[in-house]
Amino acid sequence: MMRFWPGQYVQLNDCLQRVSKRSYSIANSPKADGEITLQITKLEGGQVSNWVHDTVELGQTINISGPYGTFIGDPSVETPVICLAAGSGLAPILSLTEAALSRGFTLPVTLMMSAKTHADLYDLGLISYWQTKYKNFKFIPTLTNDTLPEYLSGRIPEVLPTLFKDLSAHSVYIAGGTDFVDACSTSVKRLGAQEKLIHTEGYFSQANAS
Repeated sequence: MMRFWPGQYVQLNDCLQRVSKRSYSIANSPKADGEITLQITKLEGGQVSNWVHDTVELGQTINISGPYGTFIGDPSVETPVICLAAGSGLAPILSLTEAALSRGFTLPVTLMMSAKTHADLYDLGLISYWQTKYKNFKFIPTLTNDTLPEYLSGRIPEVLPTLFKDLSAHSVYIAGGTDFVDACSTSVKRLGAQEKLIHTEGYFSQANAS
């Protein structure tokens, strides 16, 4: 059974090593039975993602190594938490958020997700369940290419100052593309976030090898 910390990732490929290894963040908190959830988007030309979607069958053995990574939540943190995610960066953020909520954390936990359109938002069922179960959890989606009355519009770095005036006492977790991570890091620092309380995980585009 694999033991991991929330926020870490694994590498997977086929047992015959015919498919190159690809890294995927674990999208759930540690479970007693060792089960892990991976979010794998099928990409045109993506070697691993196409192998998973088109070839792997239920019950088939695949090669998984890990866990890896240092984008890890501090289980002893006693500050409000704000998590910022875009695209596949939501996976480790979900793991961190679920771990914090399930351990009885009572301070505010805010999850902001940036998506181009409403159709790009996902795992809304799980997130809605968290909002119902945990009164200290708040979900704030933002759309960059859609304008809908029930959602905020714009990029998270620009939206943040309208929602938070001071992040000096918050632990901040940011995951997504490197440009997104850099812009959000700059934004939270302008709002007073402490360097030691900012945790980031940036992804480079791997469309040709995914």
